[in-house]
Amino acid sequence: MKAILSAIVLLFTISQFCGACTMYKSTMHGKTIVGNNEDWITPNTQIWFENQDANSYSVMYVGFMDIPQGAINEAGLIVDGFATLALPVEHTSGKKKESLDSVLIKVMQSMRSVEEVKAYYEELDLSEMQSYQLVFVDRSGTYLIIEGDEMILGDDPEKTFSNFYYSQTKSIEDVQLPYYQKGINFIDSTNAEVTLDYCSNVMEQMIQADITATQYSTIYDLTEMKVRLYYYHDFEEYIELDLNKEFEKEDHKLKMADLFSDSSLGKQFYLKYNNPEQPYWLIEDALGTVQYTEEQLTNAGLASLIQAIANEWYRSMKNPQAAIKVFKYGVDLMPNNTSLYNGLGEIYFEIAAYDVAKNYFERSVFLKPDDEYAKAFLKRITEIDFNK
Repeated sequence: MKAILSAIVLLFTISQFCGACTMYKSTMHGKTIVGNNEDWITPNTQIWFENQDANSYSVMYVGFMDIPQGAINEAGLIVDGFATLALPVEHTSGKKKESLDSVLIKVMQSMRSVEEVKAYYEELDLSEMQSYQLVFVDRSGTYLIIEGDEMILGDDPEKTFSNFYYSQTKSIEDVQLPYYQKGINFIDSTNAEVTLDYCSNVMEQMIQADITATQYSTIYDLTEMKVRLYYYHDFEEYIELDLNKEFEKEDHKLKMADLFSDSSLGKQFYLKYNNPEQPYWLIEDALGTVQYTEEQLTNAGLASLIQAIANEWYRSMKNPQAAIKVFKYGVDLMPNNTSLYNGLGEIYFEIAAYDVAKNYFERSVFLKPDDEYAKAFLKRITEIDFNK
């Protein structure tokens, strides 16, 4: 349980823009291979293709449900996001204010080199990027790290990336991420090969297998435009896609769970996680039978994990009853946590069970008299015309 608590603490002290992840790129003899691990709690992952007109590049996105965590375009430019500790972005004066989500889509549809990307981002107000960074790699093997104020351009034959700032790190030996250091040790002790197999071996060394596990790994050949996909840190089974062929098709999505065998670790985990009869299974399994105090669970950030799972059931999977079960499980563990009562209240409010919602919001205000969030909902409930 100590390891579980530590994992939760690490996860929720960084931004939820994306979970933990690692990346490795290698360039030799005019060829570039890039590998990426995406770590989070949910196996509801997919890849989807958006094929544009003749004036735009087609793009493959990969991520959780419809929330992209990384992408590659037909010009061989890839991007991935890395959650990080907060780092203020101060150089905003005179910069253009644009939605960075829209910016990223524009970049992937129109640019092929990291130099182009850097020139564009240098004109923008990047104050939204205080808790995450972006890494771009193009077909030449040149990479760009955008940390907010800092932008690092490089062309090292080998480079690794994870949830830390290079600008704030004297040596990668100082990076306190065990899974990352395991990968570094493997790289240092082997002869690099610019192949899908070697890159897969590197990424296998960097997997996580706890509550915030590696949900998928993507290995890209930017020269031949192929991608190898692994599911749920299982490197015994993979699929490969020819991106050039995929980009010739109409827009389409591929759910990862459908691409792998029923006996695979990923498929088995997917079925357990998505069981609406026990939607809190992941947390229950992680905690086991040991009893912990509410203070321990609260300090570990468990409430945020519960909210993430409940919100996925409600917002993404459209199953309010399963989400309610998750929140109620959380309330049993942490009966004084107002955020969980508010989560329950909001769902009941949105499904028009106003009396039940009122009870949960009143509980929040009882525990936290200055809870303006709960008070706002209580006011909305009093204003509802029940005669309509």
